[in-house]
Amino acid sequence: MKMKKKLDGGLKKISIYLLFFIFSSKISYSSQILDYETEEFIKEIIEDITEVNKINKKINFKLNNSNEINAFVDINNVIHINSGLIIHCSDYVALLSVLAHEVGHIDLNHIALRKKTIENTNKYNTLGLLSVIAGSALTQNPQLLQGSILTSSALSNQYIVFSKDQEMEADLYALKTLNLLRTNSKSIQTLLETIEQKLLNKGFSKDDQRISTHPYFEDRILLIKNFRDNKKNNFNESYNQRFNYIRAKFVGYSDNEEVLSELNEPFKAYAESIKLARSGNLKMSLQNLNEIIKKNNNNFLLETKADILFSYGYTKEAKKFYKKNLEKYPLNYYAQIRIFENTEIKNLSNSDTEIIFQNNKELLYKFYNNKNVLLKYFELAQKLNKNEWLEFFNFFLSINDMEKEVFDIEIKNFKSTKDSDLLKLVNIIQNVN
Repeated sequence: MKMKKKLDGGLKKISIYLLFFIFSSKISYSSQILDYETEEFIKEIIEDITEVNKINKKINFKLNNSNEINAFVDINNVIHINSGLIIHCSDYVALLSVLAHEVGHIDLNHIALRKKTIENTNKYNTLGLLSVIAGSALTQNPQLLQGSILTSSALSNQYIVFSKDQEMEADLYALKTLNLLRTNSKSIQTLLETIEQKLLNKGFSKDDQRISTHPYFEDRILLIKNFRDNKKNNFNESYNQRFNYIRAKFVGYSDNEEVLSELNEPFKAYAESIKLARSGNLKMSLQNLNEIIKKNNNNFLLETKADILFSYGYTKEAKKFYKKNLEKYPLNYYAQIRIFENTEIKNLSNSDTEIIFQNNKELLYKFYNNKNVLLKYFELAQKLNKNEWLEFFNFFLSINDMEKEVFDIEIKNFKSTKDSDLLKLVNIIQNVN
């Protein structure tokens, strides 16, 4: 996770700096967190889920910067995972169970079925309602289907039953997945109890649950208890160790003192070292982090150290630790972005500048909406007098204010380029707009 430096009343404080995409969709979600360690871990978890359920299609996901304990599937079958969920899962099995629930929605074709139901009623905005009802097992702010969405009380009751049935199907799917993986944990029940208590504290009563799209908490907990098989407990300690580091990092970047106090060592010290950096105490933060690095073989601790150094303006030192992380994880594009965007090209020869231009093209293709990548490539193109590239960047930076018809006409002007790299970028932009 990336941070940026800011000054507040003379005291240097650090806040999370989230690498993010600019979403062109009309549906807006929270800021997207781009964290290689977390993404790779979740990919492995999802692969385990899809493998035991014999799913052959790729499951896509996004990490959202949100305190709500939630995950949900959107209308494009993309799983959204809130940072608050990761913070409140006490082990990896709790997270796995939630992800299995969401994969269940996708595998059981629930989104398409809901969409068909909505289209058949033809009484409300399909896109808007889908963003409401495509939620997961978990939410601190459940959406209630009320008169503004459904005009008929009978239709409302019928739809809620349908929705609750789907949620229960997804719950069963998740529990069966845990059995197939021969693992289970009381953490799933604990997570539900935590969410229920938070809802009660907000005044969300059991009667409110009746008109929610999700089943009663007590029914779900009973289902979990009935499915738990103590003989099947293939708890993956390696997974859990990796998850604990990820969770500690998320806690460190949050303001959740309650969860912080519950962490075990060295994860508590790791979270505290991040919080120290955010509060302005760089020296103590690095001292604590260096001790953790000495005692624990985790290359991502080096990336966190680089993030902290970078946030304080020590870019040269930060690049050194990003490079160490890249030696082990060469596909960590986020560390590569940090190195790339802070490469000084002013005094480089044209040949060295061209090497940088060519060696980082994958960043441009993959993160074409990342402002830092675009600005650096614009700078490179200026120095190398790549006029076609400069024209395209000027065009691309203005498309937010452009009608689609104009966009379609304008982008055709770049299709005739003889620069294969530019043509590839043009095609990528055209395909997503």
